[in-house]
Amino acid sequence: MSVSRNMPEFICAAPPPDALLAVTQALAWVQSDPAPHPDRNLNVALVWVDDSVDVAHIRQRYPLALLLCDAGENSAATADFALQASLGQDNQRLFIEQLLQQAQKYWRSHLKVSELVRDVGLRRQRMHQLSQISLALTEQISEQELLQTLLTEARKIAHCEGGSLFLIETGADQQASLVFRLAQNDVVNFPFVESRLPLTANSIAGYVASTGQELNIRDVYQLSEDVPYQFNHSFDDQMGYRTRSMLAIPMRDHRERVVGVLQFVNRVDAVTGETLTFDAEITEMLRAIASQAAVSIQKNALLKDINELFESFVQASVKTIEQRDPATSGHSFRVAETTVALLQALPKSGVAEYSQLILTPEHIQEVRYAALLHDFGKIGVPEAILVKPKKLTDERLEVIRYRFELQKERLRRAAIEQELDLLHHGRMDQDVARRRVHRHLEKQLSILDQYYEWVVNANDPNVVDQGEFGHLAEIRNYAFAELDGEVAGVISEADVLALSVRKGSLTNQERRAIQDHVVYTKEFLQTLPWPPELANVPDIAGAHHERIDGSGYPMGLVGEQIPLASRVMAVCDVYDALTAMDRPYKAAMSQATAFSILEQEARRGLLDEKMVEIFIRSGTSAIAQAV
Repeated sequence: MSVSRNMPEFICAAPPPDALLAVTQALAWVQSDPAPHPDRNLNVALVWVDDSVDVAHIRQRYPLALLLCDAGENSAATADFALQASLGQDNQRLFIEQLLQQAQKYWRSHLKVSELVRDVGLRRQRMHQLSQISLALTEQISEQELLQTLLTEARKIAHCEGGSLFLIETGADQQASLVFRLAQNDVVNFPFVESRLPLTANSIAGYVASTGQELNIRDVYQLSEDVPYQFNHSFDDQMGYRTRSMLAIPMRDHRERVVGVLQFVNRVDAVTGETLTFDAEITEMLRAIASQAAVSIQKNALLKDINELFESFVQASVKTIEQRDPATSGHSFRVAETTVALLQALPKSGVAEYSQLILTPEHIQEVRYAALLHDFGKIGVPEAILVKPKKLTDERLEVIRYRFELQKERLRRAAIEQELDLLHHGRMDQDVARRRVHRHLEKQLSILDQYYEWVVNANDPNVVDQGEFGHLAEIRNYAFAELDGEVAGVISEADVLALSVRKGSLTNQERRAIQDHVVYTKEFLQTLPWPPELANVPDIAGAHHERIDGSGYPMGLVGEQIPLASRVMAVCDVYDALTAMDRPYKAAMSQATAFSILEQEARRGLLDEKMVEIFIRSGTSAIAQAV
C-alpha cells in the first residue's frame, strides 16, 4: 500500500455554494462521481458534500477524510463539520485554514492507525500460515509431500516467485553429497529432475550447505568477484526467466547440524509486483521455518529407520522360529500374504456384512505383523514335540524294531531247541515233527512281521481324523517272558497311546504342550511397546487357533468374540498347513482337496463359512498367487 505521508488531498464531492466561492481554491472540485485508485483515496483528508451525494458512500470511499458541508444542508447532520454561510470572508478563510489543519492531523492519525491495523492483519496471516506449516510438519505424510508443503507455504509467506530445496545425504561410499530434491516456480513451468551434486562451496546452495552460513543476495547477477560461489544461470537462459533477489538458508537439526538448504527466489510486492529484497522480519520467519523443517525431516528419517528396524526384527523373529522347525519353513510368510489378501478381498466380495468394512493401511500392517508372528510362541515348545514328524520318535521306533527282532530270535532259538529234543529222543516221526516245528515258527514270525507292519503304518500321521487302530490292542497283548522271567510285550501302553492318535502325530499331552505356543505368542508380543496403530497385534495373533463353535484354544472364544483378522488368519493357516510341500509327515495336498477340507471344517462350525467361501472363490486369483 503506497500512501503519501507528505500532504493529504482535499476534494469536493459536490459543488460548493456561492457563499464559499472565495475558499474553493483550497479544494479540488470533483464534479462527477470520482473513482480514483484505492490507494489515492487514502490520501484524501477533506471532502465537501451536500444533499446530492451519498454521504455513507463517501465515508466508505475516503475512510481517512473529514466531511465538510454547508450549515444549511440536510447533510449537516451526517457531516463532520458545517460551514456557516453568514461568516465573513476573513472569518471563512480563518475557519477553512483551521479546518485544513485539523483535517491533516485527523488524516495522519487515522493513517497511522490504518497502517497498524494492516500490519497486525499481516502478522496474523503470517502466524496462521506458520501454524499451518507446523501442523503439516507434524502430520504422518510422506517425505515428498512434506517437502512440497514446506516449500509451498514458505513461499506464500514471503511472496516469492520460486524456491528450491536441497538435502545432504551420505551415499554407500560414505561420501556426503547435495541432493536437489525439489523446485517450484509460479512464473514458468518446467520439468523437474532430481539430481545429486557434489557438496562443495562453488554454488550458492553448496556454499550454504558446507559452511552453514546464510546468504541474502539482492541481485544474483551482481555478485562480488571475491565470493567463492557462483550463480548458475542455466535455468534462466533455458526458461527465459530472470532471477534477482535470493535468500539461501541452512536447515539445521536439533544438534545444529546442517541437513539441507532452503533457497527462495524473487520476493515480490503483492500489489505492484516489484521485486523486493528479503528484509530482516521475513528472513527471521523463513529461518524459523527452515529450522522446523530440518527437525521434521530428521523425524521422518528417524521414523523410517525405526520402521525398517522393526521390520527387520519381525523378519529375524520369523526366521528364528523356522530354524527351530525347518519343516514349516516359509509358513509364516505365506500365511501373512494370504491373510492380507483375503482381508482385502472381504469388502469386494459382495457379502453384505463386509461391504462397509474399512481397511486402513495401518490396520493392514497390524494384521500382517500379527500373521508373521502368529507362531512365534513355538520357541517355547520342546523341540522333540515341535519337530516330531511321526507318532513315535525314530529312537522309539528303533527300540520297538529291536524288540520284534529279539522276539524273532527267541522263537528261532526255541524252534532249534525243539529240533534238538526230537533228535535226542529218537522219535520215529522226526521229519513230520520237524516240519511241524518249522511251520509253527514261520507262522509266529509272520505274525510278528504283520504286527511290525501295522506299527509302521500306524506310525504315519493322518491329516484328517480317520483310521482304525483296534489291532494295536492285539499287538499289545502279545506277551513273552524276558530272561529274568518277567512277562513283557513288543510295544508298551505308551506306544499304543501314541500310535492310536487319529489326526496328526501328537498325543493329547504333546498336543496340549504345542497348543501352549499360542499363549507364549501372545505373552511375548504383549511385552513389546507397540504403537497405538499396532496395539492389537498380540490379540490377533493369539486368537488364530480359536474356532467359531468355541472348540478352539486357548480361550475357547465363540463366533464374533474372535477378532475378524484372527478368523481370516485361521482359514489361511489351515490352508497352508494342508498344501505346504515341506511337511515331513505328509505329502502336499492339491488345491481342490484342501478346499474340500476347508468346506468340511466350515460346515462343522470350526471356520467362518463366509470367509471360506470368499477364500475359495478367490483361490484362482490373488490369494492363490500369494501362496
